[in-house]
Amino acid sequence: MTDEQILNLKLKLELENPVYDIVDEAINYTIHKQKFQKYDLVKLVMLLYKKDYSCLSNTNDYREQVKLLDEYFEKEYDHSIITFIMIKAILAYKNTDKYDKITSDIAVLEAALRTKKNVEAEDLCIFSYPIENEEYNDLMMKIEANHNFKYAVAITYDKIKNTQN
Repeated sequence: MTDEQILNLKLKLELENPVYDIVDEAINYTIHKQKFQKYDLVKLVMLLYKKDYSCLSNTNDYREQVKLLDEYFEKEYDHSIITFIMIKAILAYKNTDKYDKITSDIAVLEAALRTKKNVEAEDLCIFSYPIENEEYNDLMMKIEANHNFKYAVAITYDKIKNTQN
């Protein structure tokens, strides 16, 4: 097994690890407490990428817990915890019709953000292909390195969370 395959296997196992549920809990609590509107979660996501945890509620020590998990995840996998959490939230819909719509929306948003026009996405599988092939590290690297892709995933995550709450 290659190092990349081992890393992807570890990331796949982390998707089942309940310790990361605290990040989702912190985000949900913050959304509720601060009465987030459409796209407020996108702003929070971008702040978390900048390691600014002050936007999270500190109730139940959420802020410190998210910070510690982010530091661990960064050290262990060289990725931000928020990228992982957004992927995990989207994967909750895997094997449903909604999953196909979500991944298609990500591709369309990425193309629109990149071209600044409402155009068709060239690659409708920009998100789903790496997932289907269990290339979690590659997907996370692409999201974090590509500003348009990061925003597309964050906007989709915002949409998911706004329909849940």
